[in-house]
Amino acid sequence: MELTRIEKQPLNITTFMILIIIFPLIDFLNGFFLSSYIPIPIGVIFRFVFFTFLFIMILVETIPKTNLSLFTFLFLSGNVCIFLFQSLLLQNSFSWILSDLAIFIKYFLWVLIPYYIYQRKKFFQTLDYEKMFIVISVLFTTLLIIPYLLGVGYQTYENSDAGYKGFFFANNDTSFAFIVSITFTAKALVQQIQRKWGAHLFFLLLLYTGNVLCFLLVSTKTGIIYGACITSIILFQLLFIVKYRSTCHKVFVWLTSLSFMGWIILRGVFYVKRMIAGTYERIVYFYYLYDGDLVRLLSSSRSDFLEGGFIRFLESPYPTFTMLFGQGFEYRLQHFGRLGLIEMDFFDAFFGLGLLGILLLVLLVGYYASLAMKKKSLSIYSYLLIVSLLYSFFAGHVLFSALSSTLLGLICGGIILLKKE
Repeated sequence: MELTRIEKQPLNITTFMILIIIFPLIDFLNGFFLSSYIPIPIGVIFRFVFFTFLFIMILVETIPKTNLSLFTFLFLSGNVCIFLFQSLLLQNSFSWILSDLAIFIKYFLWVLIPYYIYQRKKFFQTLDYEKMFIVISVLFTTLLIIPYLLGVGYQTYENSDAGYKGFFFANNDTSFAFIVSITFTAKALVQQIQRKWGAHLFFLLLLYTGNVLCFLLVSTKTGIIYGACITSIILFQLLFIVKYRSTCHKVFVWLTSLSFMGWIILRGVFYVKRMIAGTYERIVYFYYLYDGDLVRLLSSSRSDFLEGGFIRFLESPYPTFTMLFGQGFEYRLQHFGRLGLIEMDFFDAFFGLGLLGILLLVLLVGYYASLAMKKKSLSIYSYLLIVSLLYSFFAGHVLFSALSSTLLGLICGGIILLKKE
């Protein structure tokens, strides 16, 4: 954000923006401390502070009597009741209760962030909201590439040479962060190409290149496919849709684009194959291990975990309670091990929170989706909400991950800012 504008805005909004902008750094430091065996739970502390800040700021502001207020507070109060019921009936230990509480705090972030923005909608509409995503994109890209160039950090997949995640510990979370980042970078790049060319265009080109490089470094299947699709869409727009300020600009872009595609065909494919060789070998290994079962391969065995987890869910000693209120999260992990975490958010929500929990989730998600899909409200946030929900359903690590939940909250906040009163 522009410094002159930050000086004029309320302290709580300045604090909110600072907390949002630094969260990639917090996740980086959290991974660094974990990998260095330094017992400082900086990620947990930061999310607790952020959650407390949002909760207090929402309570001190006027609560509008609207559908969003109703759905938001139904979601929050309903899930708190589920948490309390589970703790009592399942007789969870204090450590299990704390573990579940940490998950609920992360789960609530995507709900509290847009509601905080909603209460201060008029002020946020005076800001260039999308710039926050560009700053976040810069931080994620820088914090992955610099450790890679320094030769430190960790591989994406343990016990293999596949991919590189630096000090961002969660593979799917990191991939989701770059999906959001490259989408906003791509939009800003295409817009800037149609304006006066200068240092800002060079910066966005550099940032977009960095985003693509990060997809190749992380080397998750979804990330590589998404990066390739976005790049193809941009090239198509630049060649056939974008209107340029001059013929010289158009000729230059055409020649550059064609040269880039030629380089990709002749030389780029070689470098890409070398960067993702470990991931390719890993896919081939599991393809033969699974006897060519594409469902197991594409779902990274989540289909197996889903089947096993569902059986354990149905075998609960409290069938009625479990169906309505779920089994919590730590309870499932401690009792069922790997089958206690499916890594498909909507199934984890159902197993963890029951029919009531999934109903509350679908109700609030449906509200945001209905806003996003209105003809006058269609935007980059509408598109990213769909992408987020698909990613959440198939790959997980969105609703119950602090990093991804924060990004989803910002996306929903963008939808709120575009809503016509």
